[in-house]
Amino acid sequence: MNPLLILGLVLLAYGYFRGGLVSPVQRAAENPVGFIAFIVAIVLGITVHEFMHAYTAHRLGDDTARLLGRLSLNPLAHLDPFGTLLLVLAGFGYGKPVPFNESRLRTTLGVTFVAVAGPLANVALAALCALPLRFGSASVLGDVYQQILAAIVLWNCVLAIFNLVPIPPLDGANVVYGLLPPRQQYSWRTYQQYGPFLLLFVLLLAPGVLSALVFTPALALARFLVG
Repeated sequence: MNPLLILGLVLLAYGYFRGGLVSPVQRAAENPVGFIAFIVAIVLGITVHEFMHAYTAHRLGDDTARLLGRLSLNPLAHLDPFGTLLLVLAGFGYGKPVPFNESRLRTTLGVTFVAVAGPLANVALAALCALPLRFGSASVLGDVYQQILAAIVLWNCVLAIFNLVPIPPLDGANVVYGLLPPRQQYSWRTYQQYGPFLLLFVLLLAPGVLSALVFTPALALARFLVG
């Protein structure tokens, strides 16, 4: 099974069991604009993120993703049904990971380049959407427009920072893998099979660590971009 799906289901069950989980659907009645802004931000973020994985792999010589229809900015090519359902029910989700063939990449750092392309694309999208907020032009089109742009900036910063955490199956694990010598890469592959359990442990038992690693720098980055 997809480790991301397992993680999502466990977190969903844990959240409802603890009674502290309020899904975006439940919040939609109170703040419909905020709900729409959240969905737009995450769908855009996942689409651009996965597209850049596919595009980078294609530019480096591997057409696996292109042949599977992943070299596209159509959200339907990248959204996973279960990941999208979790997104609406629990406020966290995932897209379909982009497959690539490491042996076809033209450079020894190909895995690192492919992995880091997704988070960098999220930062670029956040920076682009921050421009109208930074220079005040967003206010001309009203509060709804500003709220959607602010959500895109914030959640794309969160996606970028979270995915750079070096715990499989996040992109940060492949960034590290591509930088290691061959012998250490073998050891890293062994570690990767335990990655989902380690990530689950951090999410459930050490949320403060996750906040310090992800949300604090993501908020700082978003504030910097918006000015």
